Amino acid sequence: MAYKITFRRGKRESFTKLWPCDLEAATAYALAQLPVQQRENGATSVSVVCERTGEVVFNSAEQPEAATV
Repeated sequence: MAYKITFRRGKRESFTKLWPCDLEAATAYALAQLPVQQRENGATSVSVVCERTGEVVFNSAEQPEAATV
């Protein structure tokens, strides 16, 4: 089964990768690459979508840093 990993900056796609492996590997890759994509492309979230069904199987977003007073 294949999974589409999409990194987004706001509502725009900043990077997409097709991952032809299992869900665990796709999710691990997505989580590991989110900080890298954030630095390189300004990505703020990542989602993993099953190519066969179109179902979002994983979603993660960077939490905004709390302002210190």
